[in-house]
Amino acid sequence: MACLGEAPIDDGVKGVQAQGSAVGGQPSWRARARLAAAIGNSAMVCYVYAAHLLGVEWGRFGARALDEGAIRSVRDYLWHWDLDPVFEQLRLFTFSQAMLDNLSLYMIVGTPVSVVYFTLERDRIRWLQALLRQTLPDVQTRHANWWLDRYLVVFATLLVCILLLGPLHLELPCAHYCCAFCAIFLGFLSISIYLAAPIDLVALEQSGNAEAAAWASRARRVVRPALKFVLALHALALGAAVWKAESLGDDRSALLFGVLETALVLGYQLFAGVFVVDDAMVVEAGKQKLKQVDAIDTIANEAKPAKGSGDTDGNYHLMERLVGS
Repeated sequence: MACLGEAPIDDGVKGVQAQGSAVGGQPSWRARARLAAAIGNSAMVCYVYAAHLLGVEWGRFGARALDEGAIRSVRDYLWHWDLDPVFEQLRLFTFSQAMLDNLSLYMIVGTPVSVVYFTLERDRIRWLQALLRQTLPDVQTRHANWWLDRYLVVFATLLVCILLLGPLHLELPCAHYCCAFCAIFLGFLSISIYLAAPIDLVALEQSGNAEAAAWASRARRVVRPALKFVLALHALALGAAVWKAESLGDDRSALLFGVLETALVLGYQLFAGVFVVDDAMVVEAGKQKLKQVDAIDTIANEAKPAKGSGDTDGNYHLMERLVGS
């Protein structure tokens, strides 16, 4: 939320400590929506790739080989700009190939999931920026919020590229591989920007603001290790991609890359889903703001003079101070 209360309230802190729960111990609607999106998308990804692997003729695994003397490196094909054989070899065992049989499912599940992710992240970032304005010095807040704005733009662009993989499928290889590369690069970049944002977690934990301290503690203990794990998956997938590109015709390298590529796609669900720890805090911040507004309205109504009351000026001055606060 863009605006928060002046001071933390015990109910808000309890909501933070309840591991993503709102009042009464029930998960907040934001937490439920994020978890549903992450779990639903993960289930779709696992189904698509598992269905593809079940259709593979495993009796011939490892028997496929290029003709003797054939080029086995992508670099050599690119040097001669002979792309068709490259595209044919690179598609084997990839999640992109698995998608071809389930494009409708990919779009039906992926589109609402992307909308949910973006909506929740936009609100979470606005809430976090407001929390930093409350707690950190102005210079630090401006720098941190600038990075968070960049993160949100890159994250939104990542979601667009992921959705474009549906219409720009593997039967359009040039467009598909360009889009897939952009999606992976933006995924890496968005995580890197979020981790690099100059937010002083130690200062937040020692600030005396219970809400800021709880957020910083969770960011340090839960969120940052999870995001670093997803970054590590990028490195593993890159290593497998290099091996595959240098050993065309090898089913082992092709399968390893496909498995790690799918693991990376699942890693993006962890990336988006781990922020569920913040969702209850966003809800609590909104509730506390509404409580403050209701309290101001109640006091203002009580301060209104009855007809014929002689204390008109004093009551209206009280109202003006309350509204101005």
